Amino acid sequence: MFEFICNRLAGLTIYRNILQDSIVHELKVLANHSIDFGEKSRQTIESYHKLAFLIYQGDCSFQEHLIKLILHDDNPFSQEAEWCPEQDIKVSLKKAAEQDLAILHEIFHLDIRTLAGKLGVNSDIMPWRMHSEDTNTESMEHKLNTAANWPAQIDTLAKHYSRYSRGRLSSYKALRWDGRELVGVEYPDPVRLDDLVGYDLQKNELCRNTEIFLNGFPANNALIYGSRGTGKSTMVKALLNEYADSRLRLVEVRREQIKDLPQVVSILRKYSVKSIVFVDDLSFEDYETEYKGLKAVMEGSLESRPGNVLIYATSNRRHLVREFFSDRGKVTDEIHAHDTMQEKLSLADRFGLTVTFPTPDQKLYLEIVEKYVKERPLAIDAELLRRKALEWEKLHHGPSGRTARQFVDSLGTRL
Repeated sequence: MFEFICNRLAGLTIYRNILQDSIVHELKVLANHSIDFGEKSRQTIESYHKLAFLIYQGDCSFQEHLIKLILHDDNPFSQEAEWCPEQDIKVSLKKAAEQDLAILHEIFHLDIRTLAGKLGVNSDIMPWRMHSEDTNTESMEHKLNTAANWPAQIDTLAKHYSRYSRGRLSSYKALRWDGRELVGVEYPDPVRLDDLVGYDLQKNELCRNTEIFLNGFPANNALIYGSRGTGKSTMVKALLNEYADSRLRLVEVRREQIKDLPQVVSILRKYSVKSIVFVDDLSFEDYETEYKGLKAVMEGSLESRPGNVLIYATSNRRHLVREFFSDRGKVTDEIHAHDTMQEKLSLADRFGLTVTFPTPDQKLYLEIVEKYVKERPLAIDAELLRRKALEWEKLHHGPSGRTARQFVDSLGTRL
């Protein structure tokens, strides 16, 4: 049995990425230890328990884990299936994928009791079988779990990749750039557009642009400009939850990573899902030149702008690059100083949509406070709440959604 495991895993062609998974790798180590050191050796028994530990860490059974690996694998077959109609997928590629699915189906149906019996260990501690059958009979997880023949599911699997994409972009709706690759965000902010009080015009503008984008039409990059704490970033994050059923991804790139933006966009254009690149608190000092890379990505590069990527940036500066009044009239050593100034100011012009968030007036500020109070078990006299909220605002950061939330947080359960 152990030699069978090694030989079958070694025969994978298209789904070889699965061999790099820690759980599948440990299964292979277990089989190798059994062959090299004996079925009841210390090395083999230790590997068996390590395999169980890794499966428990993943919080699902081995069979569930294997199905997830298949559904999210980024390989030549899933790449072609994402973009091509089933009939246009290369015959040789499809046959190679079918062969791998046959191998993985055999691994899926390994008899863990027989395996444990050979090692002389307890099979009951190994979380191998699927916990329960998926109640959604139309899901790909259910189809693979109940299928008698995985290679026969090749066309259905191709449709799955076409609809849900592959790799990390099929595993996560929210991602971030870590400087080398895209990393999934396990717990994205659950904020909803309804959580934002006021700014209905801004909501409508941003939603309309996003819906145009999701419907496959050209849409505008958006600059969301306004005072700090007014909800600019919250509104962008809320879009992901508003359009949760759409093929939308939100990819966060930090301001200091702007130089990597061409690389990020180059990666995203290879996937069919729609991605909004989110840059929070975007601004540049007058001596910084990273803004040139941002301009090139939006317009001005030899490479065409991808139709599945937009940039939404928030900023406290309307023109993004710091400008001084002295820049406008002083004589400098630079012959074409005016041209340089215009180059800086033209960055904001690359955003086709500018959404402005003004500082809330006192009425809106108090409405935001009242909304946060209603969401909590707070019984407070209305007039006392109003007076305390205004006192807090004057002593802290001025009227804003952030100030309102901080004030309500300071209340605890009572005044």
